[in-house]
Amino acid sequence: MKTITRNSDDISIYYFPDDKTITLQSDQTVIGDLESPELYISDCNSSNVTIHTGVDAKSDWWGHKYKHDGSSWSANTNFKGEHNLASDINDSVTTIPVVDSNPFTTSGTVQIKDEKITYTGIDGTNLTGATRGASSTSAASHDRNSTVVQI
Repeated sequence: MKTITRNSDDISIYYFPDDKTITLQSDQTVIGDLESPELYISDCNSSNVTIHTGVDAKSDWWGHKYKHDGSSWSANTNFKGEHNLASDINDSVTTIPVVDSNPFTTSGTVQIKDEKITYTGIDGTNLTGATRGASSTSAASHDRNSTVVQI
């Protein structure tokens, strides 16, 4: 795998397979063949990012969730994941279905509207072992697509 990290803090902002062509230029980064690029990243250039190749795969990679120092991954302790509920939930479910679980840490606390919810694990796209109404908030029903934010 390859990752593009910001020079200022080693935060991994892009992640690509090894066979993806990445060209770092003075004014931009080009993804794909230079003759027919797939993507231009105008805010990433040779003065502010580094491309690391041959990095270990991260099955739960998400932009800004990890740092890479050129040899190993570490958690970005300032990262706060966010995604949406995949379906409606009532006020008593202990499994929280999210559209994508990669933005979230393996356990922790999330907030949906005014409710805080702790969880103990992730199984697929579900936050599991949820304790509803954490931190003196009230458990509530929430609609599909409600924003789930790591706190």
